[in-house]
Amino acid sequence: MSHFDPSWCARLHARPEPVPEPEPAPRPLFQKREIPSVHECELCGTVMFDHNCKIICPNCGYKRDCSDP
Repeated sequence: MSHFDPSWCARLHARPEPVPEPEPAPRPLFQKREIPSVHECELCGTVMFDHNCKIICPNCGYKRDCSDP
């Protein structure tokens, strides 16, 4: 004589409960902009140098003012 377990059917058709997704963190209203310590030339990508409030590319000669963003 075998033992009959009535819970086998419930275990067979059971579905796992869905795991709720965590809520995303709120975005800040204002984000800080980092000021680069090294300037990169917009034309050729070479590192530019500061000289008397002028930023100069030694490779292609591109110049910009230090007050430009």
